[in-house]
Order: sequence, then structure tokens, then C-alpha cells
Amino acid sequence: MDATRDIHEFSMSAANLLRFGAFELDSKAGELRRSGDLVHLAPQPFKVLELLIERSGQVLTRAEIRDHVWCDDTLVDFEQGLNFCVRQIREALGDNAEAPRYIETLPRRGYRFLMPVTGAAPLRPAKPRALIVLPFRMLRADPETEFLAFSLPEALAGSLSSLRSLVVRSSMAAARFAADAEPARIAAEADVDLIVSGTLLRSGAEIRVSAQLTEAATATLLWSHSAQAPVNDLFQVQDELTQHLVTSLSLPLTHREQQLLNHDVPSSARAYEYFLRGNQLSYERSTRHSDATQWNVARDLYEQSVAEDPGYAPAWARLGRIHHVMGKYLPAGTQDGLRQAEAAFLKALELNPDLNLAHKLYAQLEVDLGRGLDAMSRLVERAAAAADPELLAGLVSACRYGGLLEASAAAHARAVELEPKIRTSVAHTWFMQADHARVATLKVPELPYIVALSLAELGRGAEAIPVLRELEPKIPTRIRDFIVAARTLLGGDAEASAAAASRVAASDFSDPEGLFYLARHLSHLEHTAPALELMERVVAGGFYCHPIFARDPWLDPLRKKPAFTKLLERAAAEHHKARSAFARLGGAKVLGI
Repeated sequence: MDATRDIHEFSMSAANLLRFGAFELDSKAGELRRSGDLVHLAPQPFKVLELLIERSGQVLTRAEIRDHVWCDDTLVDFEQGLNFCVRQIREALGDNAEAPRYIETLPRRGYRFLMPVTGAAPLRPAKPRALIVLPFRMLRADPETEFLAFSLPEALAGSLSSLRSLVVRSSMAAARFAADAEPARIAAEADVDLIVSGTLLRSGAEIRVSAQLTEAATATLLWSHSAQAPVNDLFQVQDELTQHLVTSLSLPLTHREQQLLNHDVPSSARAYEYFLRGNQLSYERSTRHSDATQWNVARDLYEQSVAEDPGYAPAWARLGRIHHVMGKYLPAGTQDGLRQAEAAFLKALELNPDLNLAHKLYAQLEVDLGRGLDAMSRLVERAAAAADPELLAGLVSACRYGGLLEASAAAHARAVELEPKIRTSVAHTWFMQADHARVATLKVPELPYIVALSLAELGRGAEAIPVLRELEPKIPTRIRDFIVAARTLLGGDAEASAAAASRVAASDFSDPEGLFYLARHLSHLEHTAPALELMERVVAGGFYCHPIFARDPWLDPLRKKPAFTKLLERAAAEHHKARSAFARLGGAKVLGI
């Protein structure tokens, strides 16, 4: 154990040494040396230098330096303070602002560190094994139990997803593969080590489930098991398969994880069946864009589940989710639906405070309710305890809402590391970092509005116009108006562009991030009064992405307005709260920043 600790400490020490030219910066000791000799540099300039060399070759804006270095101090004297720090750094390095070798000043943009930097990267913990549970195959058609082909594997995957030593691919990722797909193909496309597949066969009042665990790379069968249970007692099958899988994998379970596996046991077989049937409809909703009728049926099934067993936390969590999506997306959706969603989530967490499913679904609601800080805090705490890519995907938007753009991008990187095919909202983070080249790598139909605008920033707006025109008749009204606003802006028709943006703003559209896009759009077109009104709704809605508020040139027409200054001050205060909470919770460690 001592030798292992010594190796770890040595590697971490090496990671703290960053070398450039004749200099060496030791971030752990807080020291700068030249050819081994100590060079005096005060703490604040040292922090600025450390940030610059960590981002060597990249343009670092003054706002980014402020957010990283001045996060715990007053911002009143930031400009003078940063200028002083840069002068101190140049003096210590023997650099010249007129002919820089180390730090280049880019007027109105920021600074760039010019010298190549070397240093050892810290050791990362061993990557957990990745497992995918494929949809089961029905050996004989049976309309009454065919819902189990998807919902039983999903439930099995859900019970395993709370284990830190295992990364479980989502059911959406698993649905792309048939049960008899080649293991090598699944290993390559889903980036997994282990595959669970199975078959279902109904015989009278009994159902027989046969499951296999296969090593993906070699197609070696590691374990197989058959379970049989009454059709009206399906949880018995899930529980039996879960326990056998954990045993066969020799997973190092903590006491907490063992408790989690045994926690959510439905007391009613009928409640579990309602739960599984509701899950099947929810899956079909997400893959086939089902109508309101199907959402109503799924909600009714979850309500029947909790009526049968009021103590079954997963059913409360799913009920909260269906109330949320109905309240948000249906024309008849109301605040009552969102209140019902919150009540269901709180009930789920009252029954099982460690239910990751409830935490990640509740966080999505909190963001929509303007409580992004609560969502971010919730997800950071959960992500520290479980290798769950969906928790990290949720952090991408929750961090962005608080203006933590670097953390948002890092959450995406960690999520993709655990599940390469996972979808996150990181494109919006890139857009707000002005990384238009990265946004432009996406296809216009994926995110038509921001991809088109990023292409325009790169001088390629003409490429997007015909694609947007083709998309318009195929897209629901609100998004269609976003598309029209982008197309007509790129085509030079400012009046039509403003009209399209105004139509969305005048509707019951309430997503604060979407409203921000509309506000900057109208501001850019010199419609300052409605743009300012929208910005008030943005901040009131809980979107506090202060870094882009402060530097976005499209908002420049608003900057002389006293009301906008007040909005910036409020956003800066909330942004500061988010930074402080992120630091207090150890968010940088969780995300590997």
C-alpha cells in the first residue's frame, strides 16, 4: 500500500510541474523558478500565469481570467488588477509587451501564452468496465408480455447503474442492437466490455427468462442463467438476474451499493407491471415522437403503479418525469403539471434519497423552474458517487445556466468518456464560448439555429440557407420561427428576421436559454426595447450565463441601458454563487478539470 501511495504522490507531483523555456512553474508549491532559481511572483499574478500556461496557445479572454482568478474577490478593481498582474508577470519573465516572447496582448480580446509548455499529466483512476443490456428476444409472439422485451432489460440496467465500478449504457444506446448482433460490432460501436442479452418465453401463467453475459471483445460466454416466475410477479426475475450478474462479475460493492440494490423492491406485483408498461410507452414516446394520447396513457400507468404501491420510489420518479414533459411541451401544459412533477420527485426522494433516477430527472425540472444552482449542486454530489454518464450530461446544461462554461464542457467530456454515443447539450456551451468552428462541425438539421449562426461567424452562412429553407416546412411552429429568423438574417432580410424572432417571443415559449438567443438576435437587429424585455425574462427565468452576457457583441446595443447594467449585476451575483457552490462541492475534482 505504501509503495502504491508513493507512486501516486510522485505522479501527482510531476503533474504540478509545468515547464516553458528556462522556467518551471510548480503549482503545488506556488513557486516559479528560472534554471532552478526561485523567481518572486505574488500569489495573484502567479494564478494568472498558471492559467495562461495551462491554456498555452489559446486566446484567454479577460472575462475568463476574471472568472477563474477573481472568483472569490470583489470585481470592482478587476481591470486595474489584471493589468497590474500582467505587468508583474512580464517583469518576472523578462518579457516585453511590444515584442512578446511569452505573453501576447490581443486588443479587445485578451491574452495568449506563446511559449510551448510541457508537463506530466496526472494519473486518472482506472476506467470502470462498461456494460450494455440489449433488448431481450421474444421466442414466441405474445402481445400481453411483449412490453418486457424492452422494459425488463431497462429495469435491469437501471438497477446496475448505481454501481460505481460499472458503467451501464443507456437503454436508448442498447435499442440500436438486436439481441443476436455480433459482439465485435457491439463492442466497437457502443464501446463496451460486457454484453447482457436474453430471451423471453411465456408458457401459460409463467414466463421464462434466459440471460447471458458475454465478453464483448472475444465473444466469450462468461455466464448464463435462467429464471422463471409467474407473469404477475416480474420483479422476482429482475432481482434474481441482478444478483447473479453482480456475483458473476465479482463487483466490489460498498455497503451503500449493496443497500441500493436491495432498496427499491415493489410490494405489489401489479404495481411493478404498471411501472414496466409505463416505461415501454415512455421509450416509444422518445423514439417515435408519440402524441399526447400516449403520454396520457403512460401517466395513467405510473399513477396506477403508485396507487398500488405508494412506497415504490422509481414509479414516483417516472411519474414526475411524465408530468414534467407534459407540462412543458403540450399546448395544454400548465404550471400545475410542473407542480405535480415536483411533488412526485420529492416523494421519490423521500422514499429513497439515493435514487439516481429521481435526482437526474428532478434536476432537469429544477433547471426549467429557474433553479439551475440547485440542479448543478444536486448533480455534482451524485456524480461524485456514481459513474453515471446521464448525471454528467445533465451537468452540461446545469453548469451552463450558471455560467460555468468550462465546467459544462468538462462534464460533456466526462460523459462521452463513459458513454461515447451519449447526447448532451454541449453545442450550446461551445456557442457561448464563441467556439464557432466546433459548433460548425455539426449538421445544420441537428441544431439549425445555432449551427447556421456559427457558420455565418466563419463566413460560411450561405451554406446554411438552402438547408434551412428545406427544413422549414418539416418543423413544428416555434422551432420553425427560429429557423426563419436565422435564414432571413443570413439572407439580409432584417425585417423578416425580427418578425420571426418576435413571434416566438410573443408566444408562451418560456425556455430561458431559448429566450436568450431571441434577445441577442433582436438586439443585433437594433430592436433594443423588446430585446431588453426578453433579457429580463431570461434572468428572471434562471439563466445566469454571465460570461456571454458580458462579452457578446450582439448585446452591445443594450450596454448603455441602465436596466441592462442591473441585469448584468444580478447575473454576475448568481454566477458568483454558482462558482462558489461548484468549488465547495469539489466539482473540479469530479469533472477532472
